[in-house]
Amino acid sequence: MEETLNTEQEVKQPVIGEFKPKRKFLNFVSAVNGARIRFIRDIALVKGEKLSGTLEGVIFKITICDEGTINFEEVDTTVTDAAQRKRLIDDIDSTDVTGYAQKFVVAGIQFTDVDGHPCYLEVEQKKPIDKLKSIFDEEPKKELSDRGFSILDALFSSESDEELVRDFEGESDEEISENDIEEPNEKLKDTTPSYMEQQFRKMNEEKVIELKSRIEEAEKESARLRREISINETKLKKQTEDLGVLETRLDSFNANDESTGYVFYVSEEQKPEDIGLSEENREMADKIANIVGLKKDVLFKMLTESHYKIRVAEKSDMTSDKVKVTNDILEKMKSLVNGDSSLEAKVTMTEPGQFEYRGSMNWHQIVGKMIRKGFEQEPEFDKICQSNSYDSKEEVKDEKVVEVKQKKNKKI
Repeated sequence: MEETLNTEQEVKQPVIGEFKPKRKFLNFVSAVNGARIRFIRDIALVKGEKLSGTLEGVIFKITICDEGTINFEEVDTTVTDAAQRKRLIDDIDSTDVTGYAQKFVVAGIQFTDVDGHPCYLEVEQKKPIDKLKSIFDEEPKKELSDRGFSILDALFSSESDEELVRDFEGESDEEISENDIEEPNEKLKDTTPSYMEQQFRKMNEEKVIELKSRIEEAEKESARLRREISINETKLKKQTEDLGVLETRLDSFNANDESTGYVFYVSEEQKPEDIGLSEENREMADKIANIVGLKKDVLFKMLTESHYKIRVAEKSDMTSDKVKVTNDILEKMKSLVNGDSSLEAKVTMTEPGQFEYRGSMNWHQIVGKMIRKGFEQEPEFDKICQSNSYDSKEEVKDEKVVEVKQKKNKKI
């Protein structure tokens, strides 16, 4: 029996979490419809998109620990850091409460337990009657005035009762009158706010200060992230340019690919001022951007930026209206952007055998890459594509023929 009493009992050590909310997180609760049954849990999960639009696909696990602390961690991801998770907890902590199963739970945020059942976060919350009671409990105690102390001193001094009464009555007659008592009290009722109003005003002021502080922190964090984005974009652009130079140098040492059996033609640069957008087309593009959810400046740039048109055809049948484009040819065309210093460089097939290139390469660089990838230049295909260079040569030939005929006529 003594051995049983002396057996050491296991003492449960308190578990302290990483974060401590301002309001105490009590537990996660869910109720059964039509029955007075409540399920209480210490662990729950919440989807990231319910807390922030930028955290779609992230799952957070909340564990309620001892002494008002919690653990708040990601499940299978590492998207956020401790500071970001602290801000998410503050957002949950500042959310209004609502009644549920005779408890105060955070409104608008639904959690799930480990089995996927919905539950709600119960937080420590004072009832309205308790708040009013605390306001009056905090009322400062009245202290005795100097005049009161002087009266007490007189009571315990050696003066006679008659002198004490005479002094007291004389002082009262000089300092206090009915008008002095009534008028200030009437004005006080009209102009001085009640103690409760002062307390509510103080609570509102503290909440405004808290919100301003949180907004300031969020603005600082946003500015820091924008700076990091700008720095990283600059680094990425330089890295891409360096990569393009290295790939160009590598291409110069490599032999050309085997002939693809296709010929090609690259147009002159199609400049924005040549393309343009009419007022009607701009309004139409504006409406499309609103419907699709694109940025208007990005859409206008895509529609009006300069580009090159590239045409390919089988060398054995250059005049065919329908050009057969194999997967191998399509991959070779898409690979034109490899090493392009432009972050938005791309090659798009507008119809079989016709492509558009948008990027940082010029006409000579595009032609050089096409030749290295096994495509061939053919003057006859340039003529079919109505090349400007071909037209200019034909015009020169026609002018020379006219001049020769005119000279012969003069001699005759």
